[in-house]
Amino acid sequence: MRSSALLNENKDRQEKARILIVDDHPIVRQGLAQVLNQQADLLLCCEASNAEEAMAAISHCHHDLAIVDISLQGGSGLSLITTLTAHYPHLPILVMSMHEESLYAERSLRLGARGYIMKHQATVNIQSAIRRILNGGIYLSDEMHNLIVDRIRSRDLDPGTADPVACLTDREFEVLRLIG
Repeated sequence: MRSSALLNENKDRQEKARILIVDDHPIVRQGLAQVLNQQADLLLCCEASNAEEAMAAISHCHHDLAIVDISLQGGSGLSLITTLTAHYPHLPILVMSMHEESLYAERSLRLGARGYIMKHQATVNIQSAIRRILNGGIYLSDEMHNLIVDRIRSRDLDPGTADPVACLTDREFEVLRLIG
């Protein structure tokens, strides 16, 4: 009887989407683990507090999705996204950050992320964001979706109206962020 229960438990674990979270705040990682591990189809299997730990974790275990914070001690989440997409191009990435969506979401998507969610929205929308990305979609808030579409339309109508911050290279943007 006991071995049968263990087999069922192992089978359940194999069917769950395996998620890695990279955030330098332990309380965020613990809270997200609690929320995700209550879901029948999701399992937070690894945690990392910085880019180095994330790369070590991902090289030792198969993950179905990575959740990455923009601000990491000792490095940038944007740099980590670039590294992850270069080494693991099929790994979907969801950015979860406290930083203003209008400044970081489009840049994160250009680097290879499949979604962006603000931390204050995460408690309500994190499961749907993860599931949408795991199903091949892109996740953005309705406000960000509308902002990007409006920005694209205004660029098409008047190319001279481009946002100067949006025109910065990734390195220029990172320097600007660090100065700020």
